[in-house]
Amino acid sequence: MGGERVKVLIVEEALKGLHGHWFQYIGDICDGGKEAGHEIEVAVHKDASPEILTRFFCHPILGESVFGAEIKGGGLSGLCRMFRRNISLFLELRAHFKEGHHYDAVIATTPRIDHIYAHLLLNSIWAGKAYKQLILIFVESVGVYSQDFSSVHFGKKSLPLKWGMKLSCFLPGSKRIELATESEGLARQFRAFCGVTFAQVPHVTRWIESENDPVHRNGSKLILGTFGFTRYDKGVDVLQTALRRLQDVEQPEDTQFVIQWTGDFTLPDGTLVKRDPELEKRSDVIYLEPFTQPREFPDWLAKTDVMILPYRRHFYYDKLSRVAIDAAEAGIPMIYPQGTWLEEFVADYGAGVSFVPEDADSLSCAVTEIVKNHAQFKEAAVARAELAREHFSAKHFFEIIGGLPGMRK
Repeated sequence: MGGERVKVLIVEEALKGLHGHWFQYIGDICDGGKEAGHEIEVAVHKDASPEILTRFFCHPILGESVFGAEIKGGGLSGLCRMFRRNISLFLELRAHFKEGHHYDAVIATTPRIDHIYAHLLLNSIWAGKAYKQLILIFVESVGVYSQDFSSVHFGKKSLPLKWGMKLSCFLPGSKRIELATESEGLARQFRAFCGVTFAQVPHVTRWIESENDPVHRNGSKLILGTFGFTRYDKGVDVLQTALRRLQDVEQPEDTQFVIQWTGDFTLPDGTLVKRDPELEKRSDVIYLEPFTQPREFPDWLAKTDVMILPYRRHFYYDKLSRVAIDAAEAGIPMIYPQGTWLEEFVADYGAGVSFVPEDADSLSCAVTEIVKNHAQFKEAAVARAELAREHFSAKHFFEIIGGLPGMRK
């Protein structure tokens, strides 16, 4: 898009409350886009919170959200929900376009099967009239990898999504629709899934330098942090085991571990994972409550010396991590799982130590190594921070969007 001013509509029905990552993510796109000279509007849920309505130039027109806790039921009820949401989304956006709203680009940031057919039908009618380019950014894996990750399997439940993706190449207006994703691994997976080549766009973050000194705010102690949702895929249970073993083997001196705990979760065998009572008694371990204010995570990021990402490989083989991007932009070295997207990411934009996924002993060894050689890893992370900020900026995002075929017509 260069220096050309463009008008963009972002469609995100998950913008109803402040749960999840959408509020910050869309905010970063809007702020960065405005700084680059673009005009950004956002279609949000009709019952969006006051914080959302005042944060964005909003159109509260979307009547349903299929995200998070609001998703209920599978099978027939899930199929009915899919048809209902596609129909209602089509009617909501059609009414918006019929009011005379025109855009250079319409961007759906987290579409699912519940949305794709609505967008395909809308594109057949309104492409070239209400907008130049439609971009659908898919961020969720659709396949299940084999034990050794040498092959990927796609289940029958994903067939409706596959058909929709394939149709995007053949329906009227197909030259003005672009399917996109956020990592090279997911682009490969989607290509294998439906035969369509996906554009790759960065997951936008907006890094703002902290007013605080980012090194050793709490005296000489190194702060090692783990932030985000506590779920099975995040591997926090493995981290707790690793921290217990550190005390038994070789506890690094002058360290403080900070673990954000958003709620208990269960393992596949039904075991309930709670805060570890032994760790709760230790002075070098702090459990944080879920963040409720926008500044809480940035403030903790400014205090953190090492970011621990104890994720399971199966979930992060192709998937990116917002927390990892934030850490890279802040020049914070990381501990990350081998054989995942994070390994490629750190090689390009960060620094740190890898561990064998789901191996508590390997994770504890990684902690010991990064603490022992922190100055070296910190220097390498800081040296690559600017590259990370540029790549995951809204400026780069809109440059890619501006280069899509439909935008040049």
